[in-house]
Formats: sequence, C-alpha cells, structure tokens
Amino acid sequence: MKNKHYLLGALAALILPAVCLSCDDDKESWSAVDGNDPVLALESTELGSRLGRTVNIKGKVTDADGLRYIKLQCLPLYLDKTIDIVDIYGEALTEYDLDYKISSDLTEAGDIFDITVTAVDVLGKETSAKVRIDMNGDVDDPVFAIAPAEEITVVLKEAAELELSFTVTDDRGLGSVEVAVPEIQFSDIVTEFADPCEYTYARTISFPASNADYTMNVAVADKAGHKVERVCVIHVSDTPDFAKMWLADVASAQELNSDVMGVPMLISHTGQFTYEARYYNEAAGTQIYFLPQRTDFKPLCYGLDPADNTRITGDAATAKPFVLDQAKMYYHITFNILTRSYSIDTYSPAEAVVPYPHTFGAMEMDQWEDGSELTEFWFGYTTEGPGNIKRFTQDADNPCLFRLDETISLNAGNHSGFIIHNYHSDGWWNYCTWRADNEFDPEHAGYYGKAKNPAWKEPMADDIWFKPPVPADGKYTLTFDAHLGHIKIVPAK
Repeated sequence: MKNKHYLLGALAALILPAVCLSCDDDKESWSAVDGNDPVLALESTELGSRLGRTVNIKGKVTDADGLRYIKLQCLPLYLDKTIDIVDIYGEALTEYDLDYKISSDLTEAGDIFDITVTAVDVLGKETSAKVRIDMNGDVDDPVFAIAPAEEITVVLKEAAELELSFTVTDDRGLGSVEVAVPEIQFSDIVTEFADPCEYTYARTISFPASNADYTMNVAVADKAGHKVERVCVIHVSDTPDFAKMWLADVASAQELNSDVMGVPMLISHTGQFTYEARYYNEAAGTQIYFLPQRTDFKPLCYGLDPADNTRITGDAATAKPFVLDQAKMYYHITFNILTRSYSIDTYSPAEAVVPYPHTFGAMEMDQWEDGSELTEFWFGYTTEGPGNIKRFTQDADNPCLFRLDETISLNAGNHSGFIIHNYHSDGWWNYCTWRADNEFDPEHAGYYGKAKNPAWKEPMADDIWFKPPVPADGKYTLTFDAHLGHIKIVPAK
C-alpha cells in the first residue's frame, strides 16, 4: 500500500583530510584507539521545509577508532538509509562531513517528522541524535522588495539630508529592521509592524554639511531569526561625479528590483560629469529617466527641468521624463550633470552594428571550418553548451533584437549560470557567444566569439558566465539586444 508520506534522499558528502585506519573488511577486525563513542555534531536539529523544497541534514562526525556507517531513519517516512563508509571508501575514516539532502513530496504539508541520525564506529559503539523537520517551518530569508542602493549620493546644498526609503517583506513575519550609520552615531531599530509581512522604512537622515563618505548598515531579520544585511556607501558631495548611471524605462521602484538583470540599464560614463546612453525604442511615447542609484528613483533622478526643458535636473520631486516619440529607432543621448546640458539623436536598426558573423537563421555557418558543409546559423540561451540551447526568435523590425518565446523557470538565489551561444550539433564551443562583465552582478553582455562581423570593433569579453541574483521563485522572460549587449530578464506577465 502506498503511504501518503514519502521522502526522496540524495547523498552529497565531502570527506575532509582524515586518518584512515588499516582494516581487513572481510574479517571485520579493527584495533581500538580510544574506545570512545562517536561524536555527532549536527549543524541544526530543527529544520524547516516546504512543499517541493530540499532540506540538508548536515554535520561533522568524528571517531578515533574509525567510523563504520551512518544511518538515517524515520519510520513514518519509510526512510532507512545507511551510509556504509567502509563499503563506499574502502576503509574506516576518523572524520566525515555529513550532507544528506531530503526533498519533500507534495503530500507532506504541515507535518512534523523526527529523523534519527546514528553514527556507528568499527567497535560497534554508537551515538544518535534526532533532527526535527517541520514541513510548515520558516525557511526563507526576508527580502528587500525595494532595496537601498549599494552607493547613494547626497547632494550637498544648504544641508546634507538623505531621504532613505526601502521596502522589506517576509512570508512568515518580520522581526526587526535596523539602520545604522556609525560615523554620525545614527541608529534606528524597528520591531513593531502594522503589516507583519511587509514594511516600508522611510526616514530622513541628516549628515554634516561637508564632503565626506559614510557607511550605512541595514539589517533585516524575520521572526525565525533569518537575516539579510546590506552595506551602503553614502557619498555627501557638492559636485558629485557618479561612477555609474542607469537608464530607467519603468514606472516604479518595484520594477527596478524585481528583475533578474537588465533593469535599469547601465549606460556609459564617458568623462567627468558626462554620460552616454543608447536605447532601442520599440513604441512611441516611452518615458525614461537617468538614475545614479539603480534600486530607486530617489534620492536623485535626472530628467528634464520643468522650468526649462532644454536642460536637465536631478531633483527627483520635479524632474520630468524624456519622452521618446520615434518608434523602432535607436536613441543616442548624451548629457552632463554639471552643465545640465544634453543632446539627442537617433539611428535605425539597419545602421546598428552587431558582432555576430552571419545572418541569423541562414545556412551560412561553416560546420567543420573546412568548407565541406554549411549549416544553419542561430544562437540562444544555454546553461550547458552548444548542443543544448533554447533558440532565440529574431525581432521582425530589428535584426539586433532577440527574444526567448518560452519563459524561464528560476528559483530565488543566484542563477546557476548561463551564456548566449550559437548552436552546434557536435559541441563546437565559442564560435559565436556572449559573456558577462561580472559573474554575480552582470550588467553587460560582451562578445566572446571566435568568429565576428569585421565591422565590430569592441574589445573581446572575458570568459565569465552570467550568474545574476534571482529575487524570487517564478517564471521570467528574456530579451537580448546584440547591438547594445543588453540582456533583460524580468518576471513574466
């Protein structure tokens, strides 16, 4: 009869350097070293889980006489797993790192299970401990739904004031939010929340009226003690020259924080106080701003000055958007935040240079690089390599623009790794491919292919895979602009 409970265990163990004992496994004879019981040090005996999640029973097991096996048992789950160390490794070990993964079946919601872990040494001495798994437990860290930027600039005028705002959420209940700026003895702790699962922190912090840098620490904990922290650098300056600037074509701070990558879009810092942006405008009427912090429209947001639209302003309260009125065109915008001047021009997709060497979808790729066979040239998204690729669809109006027709299912945490690559049936690597500018914080896709359009003059990228942070479990859409080297992965609508 099928029981309603079922766990699927998978073992992943790491052996630390250890003293291995000589033994004759056939005779089952070992000599005692100290005759003591094994030492079983589990990292945690209280674990939370959810439907479809994986929990790890982890710990270090030691025994001077030598470990023979480790058992994990839970009668209600029909779990009876023996890790036979001598059988697996051919000898007893004095140290063993236990890392046993258990994934839960969908019928176990709300249940609590006690798993007995027993370590047995070669003399038959044993030590046991219980691990409780709560299938309704708190397993997730709090989340910055709208995060404070890692670098924030406060423009020094008559005073230096930061209007700090960010939003945090937790699916089971927030415990505390703490903000501290040690250099100015600022400390603020919030422990009471009108909505236990979502809180927006909003407070004005005053700084000394002089150019200086400060460190701000933000720590958020939930009721179970899971914590996330963020360290921010506050620049107080009367003439800020931002190292980075981003183009925002979305309407809310939530959209700035819900993407996997690409929103807002990094632009170029071409000189002191001077920036250059290139942007493909698909539909007339697109509104854009420029931000020196990528997670919010405050404290600074550059747009048109409402009193003089020939100039720009960084005042987030009054700045008006640039409105792009030409559809299916590339916009080229330069601006200087000191002189407050800007210029705009456009060019067509036909004038845009791309690095890829052939017509997408044409029988133009030299399959074996010897002229013997031409095959179809195409590329797309892959987490593996040239033989397993999700094919892009090329935009009908812009040959530089590509999309994945299907959505990508991703889990919260860092992406396991992907690149953009050409398809090849025989694993032909790096013929036409794009790589990341930064592994865990990618903002640009640089060309890394062996073959390229001779008109492409940009430098070759480094061999770095994209591993961006995924903010939440869900389905995402991907678009790629080969002319701009811009990948955008956002929640599917």
